[in-house]
Amino acid sequence: MHDAVVAAVHHALVAGAAAALLALAVALFLLWRKRRVAAARGAADGAAAPGSAAVTAAPLPVVPLADVERATDGFHPSRVIGQGRHFAAYAAAPGIAAKRMHPHLVLGDPGGRRFPAAVRSLAVAPHPNLAVIVGLSEGPGERVVLVERVPFGAVSLDRLLGGDDARHVPALSWRQRAAVAAGAARGLAHLHARGVVHGRVRQCNVLVNASAGGGARWRHATRLTDYGLSGFLDRRDDARAEDDVYMFGALLLELLTGRRWDDGRLADWALPHIRAGASMEVLDVARAGAPADKAEARLLSRAARVALACVSNDGRSRPGMAEVSTILSDVEAAYRRRDGAPFGEDEEVDDGDEGRLSGCLLGPSRSVHKADMLLRPPV
Repeated sequence: MHDAVVAAVHHALVAGAAAALLALAVALFLLWRKRRVAAARGAADGAAAPGSAAVTAAPLPVVPLADVERATDGFHPSRVIGQGRHFAAYAAAPGIAAKRMHPHLVLGDPGGRRFPAAVRSLAVAPHPNLAVIVGLSEGPGERVVLVERVPFGAVSLDRLLGGDDARHVPALSWRQRAAVAAGAARGLAHLHARGVVHGRVRQCNVLVNASAGGGARWRHATRLTDYGLSGFLDRRDDARAEDDVYMFGALLLELLTGRRWDDGRLADWALPHIRAGASMEVLDVARAGAPADKAEARLLSRAARVALACVSNDGRSRPGMAEVSTILSDVEAAYRRRDGAPFGEDEEVDDGDEGRLSGCLLGPSRSVHKADMLLRPPV
């Protein structure tokens, strides 16, 4: 009798433990599934609202150097789509550009030894306002960063605001400038929320879809490029988010005034007017026109005050990019409402022709080759 009772108790305990383990497994599975769905939805929707949970980026894949060489025709000059101080950019595949580090940087430090860890630290979840890093590759004497390519027809902001060939590109309207500012702010806020500092917030690293804002259709027109790479290449280990905020304020002043930063001389001229409530005195009315009405003037004054807060305050009292992004997104949304396009409509429209995507800098791919199919954009 006693043995039967002990056996019954033993069986009950085992059954209870098994049920508890099963319930725990089901709960963990449901939690994992919920997080996976949320991550996928966050990646598809782009920037999360300020304060929401960040989407964790997948580890950067390491692509064999031989595959990159085949996809770029052995880094053939005909595949070059941009040149910079640190990298030459090559058309590598539909949706991907290969940024090849200059040889003299590979042979030295930090371009050589710090490369893998430094680039992996820049992995962030995809975002419509970033040309994100999607992989890396290395070999003897070679360091390559694989980045997302931007839509065909995108041009750098410095061209749109009065570069040497400004006569050949359309002038940006105020609503387009509001969209550019809000998009760049969202991209920076996405980086800062994930602990990544851009380090080179300037016009040449802001790419704008040349057809954006036309007619009744709106889309995310702005993407930031080259984030974080200058930090380890220039030995700038002290790069701070507050510095990005300052330079974004400078960029916003350039958008509003149509003038160059000119080592801070723009701030010396513009900020006193903004402080005095005379923001209209600094606007680029020659190219964008005067505000259409008092409501538009108030929107532009609000953007000018954001620039003032970013540039005039010291690092400790500057606003964060999440706050800046919220304000400028409100300004952009007000323009959408003025034009009868509710915010959220047509926010992320793909051009639908991946083969026509250009590199992360400027210009379409210069060759079409079967090797383009060797590398694929991440799913």
